[in-house]
Amino acid sequence: MSTKPTNELSALEWRRAFSEGRLDLPETIGAHMQYVEHANESIQAFVSFGGKELSDQVDQLKAWRDSGQELGPLHGVPVGIKDIIDTEDFPTCYGSPIHEGRYAIADATVVRRLRQAGAIVVGKTATTEFATFHPAKTCNPHNLEHTPGGSSSGSAAAVASGMVPVALGSQTNGSMIRPASYCGVYGFKPSFGLLPRTGVFDQSASLDQMGVFARNLEDLALVSQIISGDDGTDRASQGVASHRFFDIALQEPPVKPRFCFVKTPWWGMVDPDAQAAYEAFIELMGESVDLVELPAVVEKVIDWHSTVNESELALALTSEYMHHRDGLSKAMQDRLEKANAITAKDYLIAKSRIDNVSVAFEEFFDRYDAILTPAALGTAPKGLASTGNPIMQTVWSFGGLPSVNLPLLCGDNGLPLGVQAVGSFRQDGRLLRSLRWFVQEFDQRSQSE
Repeated sequence: MSTKPTNELSALEWRRAFSEGRLDLPETIGAHMQYVEHANESIQAFVSFGGKELSDQVDQLKAWRDSGQELGPLHGVPVGIKDIIDTEDFPTCYGSPIHEGRYAIADATVVRRLRQAGAIVVGKTATTEFATFHPAKTCNPHNLEHTPGGSSSGSAAAVASGMVPVALGSQTNGSMIRPASYCGVYGFKPSFGLLPRTGVFDQSASLDQMGVFARNLEDLALVSQIISGDDGTDRASQGVASHRFFDIALQEPPVKPRFCFVKTPWWGMVDPDAQAAYEAFIELMGESVDLVELPAVVEKVIDWHSTVNESELALALTSEYMHHRDGLSKAMQDRLEKANAITAKDYLIAKSRIDNVSVAFEEFFDRYDAILTPAALGTAPKGLASTGNPIMQTVWSFGGLPSVNLPLLCGDNGLPLGVQAVGSFRQDGRLLRSLRWFVQEFDQRSQSE
């Protein structure tokens, strides 16, 4: 038997325990689901889970093993799926009462690939309304009176509380990195197009990006590699081969990685205790991190992102707005009314800037393996009425650059505070490889303090 309780196991540890025969699949999953059910009562990370949908998956995997077939790289690993990602067994409701009880006719590509690798879909994790700002009921596992962030609220909270070792989320603005920071877990949003979005709610085709939550970088890399690559349907992934996230991440860097920290133009909005934590972090890392500034032009990205996102969201919700307006939150109704006033010219101009932003930071990546920034304006705000401000992710999401939350710091209130790491476009493996080195270096320096 494993010496760790199941709520502390990584994905790799789950798989290893099953493949070596140290854990019995039906017995272990059954016992673990009792923990999930109990934890979910207060955290409310899952909107649907367990039941016959889960037991059928367990039976299939047990029969597969009993037949002597080779086990998949995620055999028996429990995963959570954000409730904007289609699953044919659990309902996918987009965090809205309008779509309550909606069942998809097929799994999303990323879900199908997880199942083919042997993963067990535990259930659907809570999302904000249509993956925007109106919050779900999910609470932060570190303090139930605080938000877990959004829109991937449930996925971040489920991983942080040990309900699952990995969970899928998505990011259009700050929906992966911010909740990862608030909940104290690793969050990874790969470069635009590396993870196919077929079967995922289309909030903004120009900006939507898939991502993974986990409690270590290795799990992030493994799951991302398994679900990556062209599926023949998503235009953003057309011609994109499966990316070697895991294979490259486990390599030793050929030379000592170099990093820079940028406070960004929004440093003045960062909470004072978070500023102090980031300043101490920079001092601790010393010669490994240069302090640099971003060009002022990045401030324009905020308006460009808003114009593209709002326009495409209004298109995505045309039917809901016309025929089910009362089912939308007041905030969403107001948002769509404003979005409908955006001109086609303004939209096209803003959208044309995406490629420019994607390559605008290459001069940084000629010198540095990653740009480090605050992952949030502070620790998770108190209350559940807001999911926090995503402004620290907007530039990187707009440019489609890979970004990772490193759960390294905490605020004066004891809640988690992340460091965001951004890499060069489609150099995701290099980013993860460099960050494995960086986290080890941080741990060594922290322990010697």
